[in-house]
Formats: sequence, structure tokens, C-alpha cells
Amino acid sequence: TASEMCTTSGRNSRICAVQQSRVKFQLAEGETVLADTNPPLTSLIFPLLELIVITGIAWIAIGWMDVTPFVNPQAHNIVVAVWALLSVWRFVLPVVRHRRQRFLLTDRRILARSARGAVDSIPLRQIHSFRRQRGGLSIALWGFDQPVFFPQVGKARAVERALDESLRRR
Repeated sequence: TASEMCTTSGRNSRICAVQQSRVKFQLAEGETVLADTNPPLTSLIFPLLELIVITGIAWIAIGWMDVTPFVNPQAHNIVVAVWALLSVWRFVLPVVRHRRQRFLLTDRRILARSARGAVDSIPLRQIHSFRRQRGGLSIALWGFDQPVFFPQVGKARAVERALDESLRRR
């Protein structure tokens, strides 16, 4: 298809390793899901801490405005509006991006959706080797110099085990 990234090697063998962006995140007929994960919730610790700090500072400012004479009442509304905007930007958007990410291992391929919505599809026959690395998976593909790294794969050890078993069966 037009979305495949293919190279031709030595003996006219065609290598189509990673399909990206226009691939739909859905299973083909007869595909079996071996692992389906989202990033771990620990990746949301810093956005949660930021929300707590933003909320604390905003409500301290509002409390100060309540006890200080001659403060314009519109200042309360401005502080609440700034708090709401910062909360959406620093907490709600990261949560939405986090929930959008997904890593799916089937008996035929790996499907991975990034936070921005781009989908990678890697056929298992193109996988040379793989390893867990810093909470993610690094997957070496035939015909590519650098491995493809998927950061923040939930339950990376279980996914690694399932991928290993799937590749051994082939």
C-alpha cells in the first residue's frame, strides 16, 4: 500500500517493515490479541503534582484577595480563569494523550498508537530482535540500522514475554 515503508535488498526480496499514520488501529480478520496495554499510570505523576501546585497557588491567591481590601472583584474571576486554563493545559491534555496511547501485540503484528494518533504497524516476520529498555520496548527490524523504540509500554515485561513466545512459534 502507499503507507508502507519498503526497501529492496540483495535478491529482490522486499522488506516492508513499519507502516505509519494512515494505518487504521483495528484488527484484521482472524488476528488474535496477545497483549493490549496502555502506558503505566505512573507517567501521570508529574501532571498530577503540577495540578496540585497550580490549584494551591490559585486558591491561596483567591484567599489573599478575600482578606485584602480594595481588590477588584473581577480579579477573582481572572484567577479562576487562569487556573482553569493551566489545569487543562498541564493536566487534562496529558491525561487525554496518555489514554490515547496504546500498544497491541497480535499473532501477526504489532500495532502501536502514539499520543498524537499516528499508528505504527510492524509485521512480526520483520522483527530481528527486541529488548525491554527504560520502561519501553526497543525492537530491531530487518533492513533498518536503528531499532524502533516504543517508550512507556505498559506491562513491558509481560509484553516482552508474549512477543518472545510469539516469535519462537514462527
